[in-house]
Amino acid sequence: MKKRPFELWLVWQNVETRQRYHVGSLLHEDGIYTFSYKIKGYRRKLAEAMDNGYRPHLAFPNINKTYKSRSLFGPFARRLPDTRRPDYQSVLRDLGLSQECTEMDVLRATGGVLATDSYEFVSPILVENHHFDLDFFVAGWRYYEGNQVIDQLHVGDSVEFSLDPKNNNDHKAVVVMSVNGKKLGFIPAFYSGWMFEIIKKGCDYQARVESVHPQAVPHRKVNISIAGEINQYLNIQEVLNDKEELRVVMC
Repeated sequence: MKKRPFELWLVWQNVETRQRYHVGSLLHEDGIYTFSYKIKGYRRKLAEAMDNGYRPHLAFPNINKTYKSRSLFGPFARRLPDTRRPDYQSVLRDLGLSQECTEMDVLRATGGVLATDSYEFVSPILVENHHFDLDFFVAGWRYYEGNQVIDQLHVGDSVEFSLDPKNNNDHKAVVVMSVNGKKLGFIPAFYSGWMFEIIKKGCDYQARVESVHPQAVPHRKVNISIAGEINQYLNIQEVLNDKEELRVVMC
């Protein structure tokens, strides 16, 4: 797939209904940061969010404007760990990031979550024509067998998935396993709905270890990348209309 700008979605959650809405997009390309609201479409976008109590961010009051900057916008930069912290290198290590990481890398790793509001940054699943790609960190790592085999995992290794429809917490749960059958954990919930359908409908895909960070916190130890092709049996609109789906972006 073609090279794209580094994109993160700004998601707002209604604290009463717990529903999440994709209200805006932050892009970084050629040294320029761009933020714009998601004004096209309705369902789970800005318009529906505003019908459910959302109001534009005070720093970005014009919903029709595309905001640009050569540095990360202040309201977003303040969501990052302070680089002046004496333990900043330890923070990066816990996030599985290197000293060469960008602010967008850190924002993606932390989600930019604050206790004072209901915003979060997430990475979308990218779909273009009949191809898709995504990456994620294995969820639930601390509860399974990952630590037993982490020294045997290498970048480029294949991983396997199995459906877990009887899971009490997520009826579209997908288990992540090493090639030697060790249970590493799960695909994170927002992404699992998409991959559950991809697997169930027999679409072709490749899933590989993208990075391994033995010293990181459990939920940042192993990153998996997936690239695949959608077949005629998968109805994308049905997936997009699933109330649990949010992170799919059509290019």
